[in-house]
Amino acid sequence: MTVLMPLDPTVTPQQAARVLSIRANLLPPEIHDSRRARRTRTIVLFTVGLVILLLGLWYAHASVLKSDADTEYNQTLEQLAAVQQQQQKDENVQKLIKVQNGQTLLKKELKAIEADDLSWANVLDLVKKTADTEEVVITQVSALLDDQAAATTTTSSTTVGTVQITGTAPNKKGVADFVDALSQLESLANPFAKSVTGAADDLKNEKTVNFSLSVSITDKALCGRYSDKTCESKGK
Repeated sequence: MTVLMPLDPTVTPQQAARVLSIRANLLPPEIHDSRRARRTRTIVLFTVGLVILLLGLWYAHASVLKSDADTEYNQTLEQLAAVQQQQQKDENVQKLIKVQNGQTLLKKELKAIEADDLSWANVLDLVKKTADTEEVVITQVSALLDDQAAATTTTSSTTVGTVQITGTAPNKKGVADFVDALSQLESLANPFAKSVTGAADDLKNEKTVNFSLSVSITDKALCGRYSDKTCESKGK
């Protein structure tokens, strides 16, 4: 057997005799697709199984927590029942409960009775503050509630009584300003000067004048201690 020498003298006989490694995938595409589908199905099934396992563990943990909460709730109810039974046997506790119930009932009755109570302190406070603002001195205040308050109405509210006011002012203009200030109050309405004496006709005369006026009390003044309404002033 004759071994032919390579034409290129730089190539050794071992290199010339070396077998080339050639790799080729000769499997049909159907087999590749089948293997790929099998791997994908395995991954999906594994993921679903893992999710189901985690859900089962979470459900078991939640069941344990719920059982503990139910046990604690039942124990609390038992303790509460035991305390209530003990209180029922204790005479001092029963007396205290009766007093508390009586106070609650009394407050409800007072709230129902005095919901529309007239706060005289509030009315007097309004008159006094208005007089101080207008430099008027009040010498006497008398008030009277109407027997049929609903029968007498003003533009925006119902009158429930009348206040008679007497006092002194620097001049007639001071009386007029006082009357105008009273008309601005929600709890009072329709102020009317009955008489103004002791001053000259000149409005600038600083001589003290005596006056007498009447003013109606509106339902805005019904703001007793147990009423839900807010008084127009801080008086109660």
